[in-house]
Amino acid sequence: MSKTAPGKIYLCGIMHQELIFFNTARYKLVLSIAIGLFLFLFLIAFLPFGVSNYDPNHTYTFEFLYEIAQYIPITILSSLINEFGIKSLFRGRLSYTFIIGWTIWSLIFLGLIIFITYNYQGDWHDWKLSSVFGFVFDVSKVLIFPLVGTFFYFRYKALQEKYDAFLTNIDSSIDDKQMILFTGQGTKDKISMMVVDFIYAKAQDNYIELHYLKNGQISRFLIRSSLASLYDSLDYDFLVRCHRSFIVNLYNVSSIKGGRNDLRITMSHADEMIPVSKTYVDATLEGLKKYKRFQ
Repeated sequence: MSKTAPGKIYLCGIMHQELIFFNTARYKLVLSIAIGLFLFLFLIAFLPFGVSNYDPNHTYTFEFLYEIAQYIPITILSSLINEFGIKSLFRGRLSYTFIIGWTIWSLIFLGLIIFITYNYQGDWHDWKLSSVFGFVFDVSKVLIFPLVGTFFYFRYKALQEKYDAFLTNIDSSIDDKQMILFTGQGTKDKISMMVVDFIYAKAQDNYIELHYLKNGQISRFLIRSSLASLYDSLDYDFLVRCHRSFIVNLYNVSSIKGGRNDLRITMSHADEMIPVSKTYVDATLEGLKKYKRFQ
């Protein structure tokens, strides 16, 4: 099995794994409600005491609150149309560049809807092209807070996603009798073993310590090599580099625990918990989902 094809999948498909929430229904719904409520709260707090209409004697009448409250359903509905309708036309787009562009579009779209609502309430008193740009810009300065706040809240929750699961192999996903050849720099730095016996490799200065089963017991074999060189020589996508010091055999992963920032792996027959660094967490999780069942 080659590591080349899965590598291409990784680059195209899970480079921004932590952004998957951006296209979920829950995110779209929460964002739309947050935008509507934030705009309402901002207007009732700022409008009577704004720079242009400061009134220290202002009282909050039912009529005033009712007029402002009309922005809640209009803004929420407009955001839902934008998120569930227009965004669906860009299905599959998931990158930071797209998110920035989409945020700018959302601010313009919602700003225009609010501008129309504002003029409708005021008998179209400011219905002229010269007013649009300034109005949309001012609205954008307000709505950027719920947009950015909701995004970073969901991103934080995605990064804090916790795993605490026992894993079993998917039937026939890996040929456990297949032989793996490990080769180092020395003439005697060679050893071969079956997939079922190899557990993990650990960097030890200029050497690699191979941990494997021999007659049912943990054995170790040292070869002179860097971990990067050894990994490049192993053409098996079930052997995953999860850390700058570790290569693990997914066949012998028994459980995982922690979040994306502190993920740890437990191997069959081994007591040492192996860390997964942020650099390799996406590739490691993708491999686990390919070859293991989560229980």
